Amino acid sequence: MSLSSNSLIHLTNTKQALKGILTENFKIKYCVENVLTQTGKLSYAVPMVSFCDIPMSEIKEHIEKYGSYGIGLTREWGQANSLNPVFYVDKNSSIGKAYYETFDEIFLGPKRKVSELTDIESKHLDVMRYMKNYEADLNRNGKIEHNYRYADEKEWRYVPNKNEAPMVYRNEIYVSNKAKFNNKLNELRLYFEPKDIKYIIIQHDHEITEFINMLRDSKGTKYSYNDVERLMTRIITVEQIKSDF
Repeated sequence: MSLSSNSLIHLTNTKQALKGILTENFKIKYCVENVLTQTGKLSYAVPMVSFCDIPMSEIKEHIEKYGSYGIGLTREWGQANSLNPVFYVDKNSSIGKAYYETFDEIFLGPKRKVSELTDIESKHLDVMRYMKNYEADLNRNGKIEHNYRYADEKEWRYVPNKNEAPMVYRNEIYVSNKAKFNNKLNELRLYFEPKDIKYIIIQHDHEITEFINMLRDSKGTKYSYNDVERLMTRIITVEQIKSDF
């Protein structure tokens, strides 16, 4: 069995959020990243949409943490849209220390704006937007799991380029301006077509009809009759995943 899936899966907590993705594509939002290094903690907000390529047979724990609704898209779609796997960094590694010092020198120390960076400095910053600790504490819904192994999430990211949205915000600036900065991304979307969908993940078997009707109601705007017929076969429930995989 392959250790990676050929699908890129995005999970969410609510059926309303999944319906929004199916009808309006992916919205981009800033997410705060805290990367621990030998020298100090990098803390910044990055605009992104996150996915994983965990095989369906291994995804149960990920569902418990990130939600029982989701969509799986083809790896080819991800590659065509410039998604990339996350670059995992051990907090005691020399590469983490080097990136902290680079980030501090070009961005934090002088407190420069992203628009003031040179082209090569912007490229350094771009790499850092794909960084995450290999292992660190996970704070999820107020609960802390110590020494959580983020690398097990097998994360892929979509990050818009610097011409579409500011590359990063320092965390102390972002936390007091979340709504303002995310509102600037309201019109930005990561698009997919019905043919790109491999899975529609919902929580319960009894919700299948509800989602089929939702897809049918979208007929003529996003999904054709043939699209709906094909996507009906792509719906899988968490109940099925837990019992059959």
